[in-house]
Amino acid sequence: MLTVFVVGAMCTAVLLTTGRTVAAEQAVLAEVDAAGTRSIVVRAVVDAGVTVTTLERLRAVAGVAYLAGFGPVVDARNPTVPGTAAVALRPAYGLVEQGPATADSWASQTALASPAAAAELGLHDGTGALLAGDGQEVVVTGAVVTPSHLTFLEPLLIAPVVAPGPDEPVTLLVVVAESPGEVAAVEAVVRDLLPAAEPGDVTVETSAELAAVRSAIAGELGTHGRSTVLGILVVSALLVTVNLLAVVAMRRRDFGRRRALGATRSFIVAIIMLQVALLAIAGASLGTVATLVGLVLSQSPLPGVLFSLALGTAAVLAATAAAVVPAIIASRRDPLHELRLP
Repeated sequence: MLTVFVVGAMCTAVLLTTGRTVAAEQAVLAEVDAAGTRSIVVRAVVDAGVTVTTLERLRAVAGVAYLAGFGPVVDARNPTVPGTAAVALRPAYGLVEQGPATADSWASQTALASPAAAAELGLHDGTGALLAGDGQEVVVTGAVVTPSHLTFLEPLLIAPVVAPGPDEPVTLLVVVAESPGEVAAVEAVVRDLLPAAEPGDVTVETSAELAAVRSAIAGELGTHGRSTVLGILVVSALLVTVNLLAVVAMRRRDFGRRRALGATRSFIVAIIMLQVALLAIAGASLGTVATLVGLVLSQSPLPGVLFSLALGTAAVLAATAAAVVPAIIASRRDPLHELRLP
């Protein structure tokens, strides 16, 4: 039973130290990611030469998780509700993430509005006719969910363009890398694919500094967490080894009797390690569940399910590995010598 207690205490100690660190790390990284660590924003004037063709070239770039292009902005108002503010209407080229439509599936002169844009335009049901600054009527036919990396465009009002021509101007490009570590590489490719333009006509804004901060946070917390877990596992494994050596010494006659009755050395090793593994599974389960319940009741941050499962697996493996030396010692007892001892 001491093995159950040691393994359970091991899991509790790791969850209360590294587990909390992991939960805090996840919360911090989520906040940093919310600031757009993977985003690259390209702004261009209308005649800078950035077109739909540039957008299509960027689609083939490795490491790009999301890509959207927007054309020149015009103001749009709701003529039926006096006093409403104008909202920027942007032609959209490409897929709006998690949105209900792509550019190829909407007719011309239709638009999608985010809840914030619909509220500013006085569209209570999210649909209605608008009047653009160029005198064109645009009908809002539905809503769009604004991805986190497009929140800087709120209130978001877009007009998906059907089959845009290759020379349609793009004044805003939003590129999202697959991971913060790929931001610098993707930015370099984006700059290479942009046409030559006058200084100031095309600007590229990146989150490289935030990505570096994110990597530093993840690296430092990860190193500290690994060191703590390793130290606790080693100490716990030593305690299990010492406990099993004492058990083997107390049960030497039992092991000698088994050897005298024909049990092989490999059988003795296997049965001891199996017993320890079963006890370790029980201890890891009890310790992990009890600690997680305590964290929930105290409203403390919780590590992920994968971390808890990995911890339990590591605890069982460490305890089982710690049983190897005592099991080998037990298997090498001389049955005649042990049986002769009083």
